[in-house]
Amino acid sequence: MNDDYPDKDLPWNFYFNGEVMPKWGACWGMARVASFLQPGRNADQDVGHRDIYITYCQIDHVGSVESADPDVFIYAVQEVLHIFLSQRESILATLGEQSPDVYSGLVEAALRMRELAVERRCAFWTSGYEADRVRLVEVMRRCQLPSDSPEFTLPPHVQRLRRRLQAAREEQVRRLHQLAQSGQFDKDLRKRLHEIRAD
Repeated sequence: MNDDYPDKDLPWNFYFNGEVMPKWGACWGMARVASFLQPGRNADQDVGHRDIYITYCQIDHVGSVESADPDVFIYAVQEVLHIFLSQRESILATLGEQSPDVYSGLVEAALRMRELAVERRCAFWTSGYEADRVRLVEVMRRCQLPSDSPEFTLPPHVQRLRRRLQAAREEQVRRLHQLAQSGQFDKDLRKRLHEIRAD
């Protein structure tokens, strides 16, 4: 348990694009949204259930600002809204005693997030307290500055992608260098493999 976000305050306020969302709006996990997804489905397509699953995994993060490409987010939230509506009875049964309040909060928040993402052409969110909302608004402001501004920052989803790509490239380089040292290849190929860098 994180002392900054005690369980007694669950669910924390959920903020999307700087606005507080209906209570329970970030609790996609309670509705078991992932059980309706097939992340491998349409794996050869540019957009699919994998994108929904990524958003699903991040939507309830507390105390950290998350973001997504607005068009990808709109796709994801519309698909989740369809799940909420088409699987209503199953989701209500999953939610148990709290089902009417939680379910209505989930649906209302999904509708409002979609509206805000369409209107503002961005998708940023966090859960927590007023200080977290203030931090969210500040991150949004900095991301919208010109890229040559000293305060400019990349959106969290772009930063995360770049970090993961860098780590993946570093791992690839490590494995290629190991192959170069394996003694299986001629001098020229070994040299070329050793010249590969992650940057």
